[in-house]
Amino acid sequence: MHDEATRLLTTLISPWTARAVYTATRLGLFDALAGEPRSAGELADTLGLKAEPLSRLLRLLSGLDLLERRPGPAYGLTSSGRLLRTGVEGSLRGLAVLYGEDYFARAWEHLDKALRTGTPAFDQAFGNSVFDHLGARPDAAAIYNEGMAATAAFMRAVPEACDLSVVRTVVDVAGGNGALLAVLLQAAPHARGVLLDLPEVAAAASAHLATLGMASRCETVGGDFFARVPPGGDLYVLSRTLHNWDDAQCQTILGNCAAAMPPGARLLVIERMIPTHRDPVLTLAFDLHMLVMTTGRERTEEEYAELLVKAGLIPEEPADLPIGLALLPARKP
Repeated sequence: MHDEATRLLTTLISPWTARAVYTATRLGLFDALAGEPRSAGELADTLGLKAEPLSRLLRLLSGLDLLERRPGPAYGLTSSGRLLRTGVEGSLRGLAVLYGEDYFARAWEHLDKALRTGTPAFDQAFGNSVFDHLGARPDAAAIYNEGMAATAAFMRAVPEACDLSVVRTVVDVAGGNGALLAVLLQAAPHARGVLLDLPEVAAAASAHLATLGMASRCETVGGDFFARVPPGGDLYVLSRTLHNWDDAQCQTILGNCAAAMPPGARLLVIERMIPTHRDPVLTLAFDLHMLVMTTGRERTEEEYAELLVKAGLIPEEPADLPIGLALLPARKP
């Protein structure tokens, strides 16, 4: 009974620990520990903080296995803590910052209303959709797009799961800042890329792709995938996009992709898929998060396959990807 109570209490205080990680990330604490281990006093001087309260935060981060205590006492980064640094391979810093944004917490406060009405909690908290909210706030949208790009390093498994040797044009639908498109083009140096997203996002993607040396190989298109998708690609990609929308909206997106695809072209759907006989907490938490934030949800492989078939596409064998994601390919006959 005592063990069960401890586990439950640990779950109940998870908002506190998440906020502690967010605060440490925003303050630059993990970046400040990129070199040698440092004491609370040294870190306080660097970050402009008070040593005694900072030492309490450092102890908690150590308990969360993000830091390790060294003699002195001093603190260094663990392998998990390194993932909260800026610019390192596999960094999740962007997500740590994004998930700590106040509008996420405020939306979750309206979960009960979403459960009563079936409409997104975010809409009830703010009076409009999360995408309209971000569209009116460029700074928040930049944090959102950075967070969405944070998993790009894990997408290096995508080229390993599909054959890019015959691909000449990759069309990334709702491609964000182009992080995934860059991964695909690096794996297929013979190919060119087209990125579709909202005009302001596409403009930022163009600049980001240029910094990666991809400017001559990429075209960015400002548009709306509910209206039209660029035609003529060999390979189309929808990464963590369909889960934001209900079935009817997904059908429109997939229908527009199918209409743009020539015969024999392929579509890669990348999403977290709910398994039939297991209850993975990460996937199911994202499923509830979709109820809070959007009209969408996470789906089973069978549900995605049904959407693809209705769009005139033929689903193929799925493949597992890191961090609970999966790749579901489909082909246009």
